[in-house]
Amino acid sequence: MSARSIALILLIALQYLSPAPAASDQASDERALREFYDLEEGKRLYGQYCGFCHGEGGKGKAYNLVSPPPPDLTAPAVQRKSDADLAKVIHEGEQGTAMGAWKWTLSEKEKQNVLLYLRQLAR
Repeated sequence: MSARSIALILLIALQYLSPAPAASDQASDERALREFYDLEEGKRLYGQYCGFCHGEGGKGKAYNLVSPPPPDLTAPAVQRKSDADLAKVIHEGEQGTAMGAWKWTLSEKEKQNVLLYLRQLAR
């Protein structure tokens, strides 16, 4: 076996043996991203685009106006969703509901600002 083959085998082995990123690393990455976004801007955008249906506190103001009613954004079922899943709903809307797509209205940063505010609603 050549030295090149041995080096290649060692590199592959090291790749599989190296530990996955710790949950604390992922949490710190998410925290750093969230510090980049603007909570006050998220609150303003939420009030402008989301508040009519979801209400000031995220509880679903339009329950009797649309069917199915908008979800309570403070509910554990919503808050357990990943940032990526919630951002996708903001971007693409939710088929079969009154939740429309905001991809033509909100920039990526604005959607992330709204998402940051959504996370704060449950606190």
